[in-house]
Amino acid sequence: MTSLSSQERTVIQTLLELNYSIRAIARFIKRSPSTVSIEIHQVTPYKAEIAHALALKKRHLRGRHDTLTPAIAVFLNHHIGILKWSPETAAHVLGLPFKTIYNWLNAGRLKLSLADLPDKGIRQKRQSDGRRQVFVHGRSIETRPESVKARQTFGHFEVDTMQSGKRRGDVLVTITERLSRQHIVRRVTGRNSQAVTPVLIRFFQGIKNAKSITVDRGREFAKYNEIEQKLGIPVYFAHPYSPEERGSNEILN
Repeated sequence: MTSLSSQERTVIQTLLELNYSIRAIARFIKRSPSTVSIEIHQVTPYKAEIAHALALKKRHLRGRHDTLTPAIAVFLNHHIGILKWSPETAAHVLGLPFKTIYNWLNAGRLKLSLADLPDKGIRQKRQSDGRRQVFVHGRSIETRPESVKARQTFGHFEVDTMQSGKRRGDVLVTITERLSRQHIVRRVTGRNSQAVTPVLIRFFQGIKNAKSITVDRGREFAKYNEIEQKLGIPVYFAHPYSPEERGSNEILN
């Protein structure tokens, strides 16, 4: 069976917003109800753009990481050239090193040039300087129980942030439950602990069986003590530059 197209995902989102049932949506796009059901549970709330990027990323991870596939080329040409995403945002969504996208740009492998970028290519140098601040406090992932890594029980979550392609300054907080692989997205303004902390607290207060949270050492998670105190669950920190330690979230981001 062929993968869902970007257009089909847009139709799914539109019909969901009109309160169509899964079976009605399946009939409309001529797909099986199980296909639609699996699709809409990939991202909560369902957003066609995020779901399509997630599907492209999964497809890419199954192949060679240095291969520019036609689907990824179309995605990059559209999101960078038309929607004015930065290469860094597109790279994060697709799970690629951002330098790979710049290499493709410089080699003429995309229908884009540095002049098409939001900041006319200035961000290439900024990002290579590693400007995102990190800190060294908190529980190390080394103290996290082995059962969490084994995905044996529900309630262990991975959290990350990524720049939104919609509005400058907006950030997407991505939350993934390790066992079910359910992926939830929340939008906040500002990639800092003042903006991210209350969003995480509100979300996890609605989860009865939350047992742990694993994050990276970005400054947006600096108020981990407040999260632990208000929720009563531990926050673990992955080692710097080790996205594989948050495998569920990094694959989906």
